[in-house]
Amino acid sequence: MTELYIKSELPNGIAWNWVKESFAIFREKPINFLFLSIAFILFSFFPFIGSILGVFVLVRIYLTIDKALSGESIGLRLSFGEIIVRRNILNYALLSMLFDLFGMLIVEALANYWQIDMKNQSMLADKRIVIALGGVSLFRMGFFGISLAILSFNPKLQLLKALKLNWKLMLKHWAILLLSCFLLLPFLIIPLYLGIIIAFSSENTAIFAIGFFIMALTILVFIMVTTAFCYKIYKDGITNVK
Repeated sequence: MTELYIKSELPNGIAWNWVKESFAIFREKPINFLFLSIAFILFSFFPFIGSILGVFVLVRIYLTIDKALSGESIGLRLSFGEIIVRRNILNYALLSMLFDLFGMLIVEALANYWQIDMKNQSMLADKRIVIALGGVSLFRMGFFGISLAILSFNPKLQLLKALKLNWKLMLKHWAILLLSCFLLLPFLIIPLYLGIIIAFSSENTAIFAIGFFIMALTILVFIMVTTAFCYKIYKDGITNVK
């Protein structure tokens, strides 16, 4: 098995290149990538099994990105056959599902402590819940990071080794990774915020439809672009040469 290493140095300006190239990858095959993003969202509605299927879709996106950049033809298909037999991907999916369940238990425990009704939609207006959800999401992002991208292109690599590589990369190049996230997120958060404002600030059906369309499209692009972003970090940040 090929040994993987973290690159000791990354060139100046690579953070901005990651952002530009993530959107450029999406423009390569927008219909294909939107199809995969829709599949990811639809699978997320299924309890338990949806979390596992969602991981399979993300792996398919990584593999599709690689094929698209290599000039290979790709179609509108999921084809999980080559993915579902991968033990390291299954282990990742199970760990991811357990992490999400544990994260929700923590948020529910905090909500009970603060005497907030989790069944009431107005709970999202409470800053404490927003902070708790945001904290769990940030920790999840740091814990898993690009480990799924690493596993997607290294079938024999164990999950723990992929996680360790991810953590080492984050510790070694934390400043560049933080800057790249700072540069990327405004392009996704601002359209999403505008879509929400337009959709729910007017009772006009047409305006609501426009806002909802912007919001839905941004979510789909968000899934694809952030996955492409992780792909670029993996390709530029990890090597098999020590």
